[in-house]
Amino acid sequence: MQNSTVSGLDKVDTNSRLPEYRELLRVALPLIMAASGHALRLFSDRIMLSHYSPEALAASMPAGLFCFTFMSIFIGTAGYANTFVSQYTGAGQHKKTGALIWQALHISLLGGAIVALFSLVSVPIFRWVGHASAVQEQQVEYFNVLAWFSFSGIALAAVNSFWSGRGETKVVMMIELMCAAVNVILNTLLIFGKFGLPRLGIFGAGLATGLSNTLGLALALVLFLSKANREKYETLPRRILNSRLMWRLLKYGFPNGLQFALDLMAFNFFVVLIGRQGQVQLEASNIAFAINALVYLPILGLGMTASIFVGQWLGADNVPMARASVRRVMILSLFYNVSLGSVLLWFPEQIVGMFLPSHNPARGLVLVSAVRCLRYVVAYLVFDSFYMVQSQAIKGAGDTRFAMCAGISLSWATLAIPCYYAIKYGGSIWTLWTILVVHVMIVSVVFSLRYLMGPWTTMRVIDHAPPAPETDYEIDLGR
Repeated sequence: MQNSTVSGLDKVDTNSRLPEYRELLRVALPLIMAASGHALRLFSDRIMLSHYSPEALAASMPAGLFCFTFMSIFIGTAGYANTFVSQYTGAGQHKKTGALIWQALHISLLGGAIVALFSLVSVPIFRWVGHASAVQEQQVEYFNVLAWFSFSGIALAAVNSFWSGRGETKVVMMIELMCAAVNVILNTLLIFGKFGLPRLGIFGAGLATGLSNTLGLALALVLFLSKANREKYETLPRRILNSRLMWRLLKYGFPNGLQFALDLMAFNFFVVLIGRQGQVQLEASNIAFAINALVYLPILGLGMTASIFVGQWLGADNVPMARASVRRVMILSLFYNVSLGSVLLWFPEQIVGMFLPSHNPARGLVLVSAVRCLRYVVAYLVFDSFYMVQSQAIKGAGDTRFAMCAGISLSWATLAIPCYYAIKYGGSIWTLWTILVVHVMIVSVVFSLRYLMGPWTTMRVIDHAPPAPETDYEIDLGR
C-alpha cells in the first residue's frame, strides 16, 4: 500500500513525527462542536417541552429513543462509510470515496422507508411501554413525525462521512450547527405557535427536528456534488449503485449498525423500566439524560476522531501513528469528562432547575430525584471515556464483528436483563441506576482489553474486497 498524506490530513506526512495535540484538535474540535450542536437540539427540545407540559417532557425521551433505535441500524451501517473514506484517504485512493458514499445513500433510502413504516404500529408499541395514557398519546405523536423524516437523518450521517473520513470536519460542524440553529428557531415557532402559526406542542418539536435535518441534508448534497468534489473524488460517478462496494460496506458496516441498534434497544428497555416506576422518576431521569447528552455527544465526537486517525494511519500502513493518536484522544477525553463532571457535582440544582418551570406541581420531587440521577451520571463518565474512544478506535480499523458480539452481549447480559430482574424482585429506580454504572464499567474494561491486545492493528477494510454476488448489479447514470 502506498505511503501518502493523511488527514485532513492531506497536510500531515505519514513519515513525520507523532501528531501533536493541535492536529488532533484541528480534527476533533469541529466534531465536538457538531456533536454539541446535536446535543443543543436535544437540549432545546427538552427545555421547551418542559415549559409546554410535563407530559410532553416525559414523552419526548422514550419516543425519541424508540425512533432513533429503529434508525440506528441504518445510521451505523451507512455511517460506517466514514471508516472506508478514512482508509481510502490514508492510502491515497481518493477517487473511490465518492462511489462509496452513494452506496451509503442507498442504504439510507431503504432505512428511511422501513423506519417510516413503524409509524403504522406506533400505538401498540407505546401501549406496550405502559406509561400513563396522556404520555402515550404524546409519545405516538412525537415518534410518528420523527419516523416520517428518518431518511433525512440517516442520509445526513452518510454524506457527512465524506468529510469526516477525510478529516475535513469543519464542514460537518457547519452543517450540524446550521441544523441546530434552524431546529431551535422552529421549536420556538412550532411548539408554542408563534407569529400566527398553530400551537403544535410535541408534534411541532418533532417537525422542527425533521425539517432541520432535511435542510442540512440538502446543503450537504449540494457541497458533496460540487464541481471540485466531482473532479477529485468522483462524487457523481457513472455508476451510483455498485454491488461490489455495497457488499464491502455491508460486510463491515452491518455489524456496526446491528451493535448500535441492539445497544440502544437495551438502553431503551432501561428507560422503559424507569418510566414504569412513575412519572416523577421518568421526568427526573429524562432531565439527567438530557444533561448527560451535553457531556456524552462531545465525547462521541472525540471517539469519531480516534476512528478517523486510526483509519487514515492504518490506510497508510503506519500503526505507531495510529496508536499515538488514540492515546492523545484518550487524554483529551478524560480531561473533558473530568471537567464537566466537576461542574455537574458543584452546580446540580442550578443545572437541573433549567428544566423545571415554577408551575410544575411536582417540581420539588423531580428536582431532588434528578440531582441524585446526575450523581450516577458523574460516576460513569471516566469509564465512558475509555469505552467510547477505544471502541471507536478498533472499529476504525474494521474490528466490527468483535464490537458487535461484545457490545450486544454486554448490553443485555449486564444491563437489560439485570434491570428486568431487579424490578421483578422489588428493586428501586436507584437499583437500576447502579446497574447502569456497573455496566459502563464492565464494557469499558472489555473494550480497553481488546484495544490493548492489538488485533485491530492488522485489520483493513479496503485491502481485499470480499466475494461479490454472481451478478454485479449497477445503476448507470449514462453520463
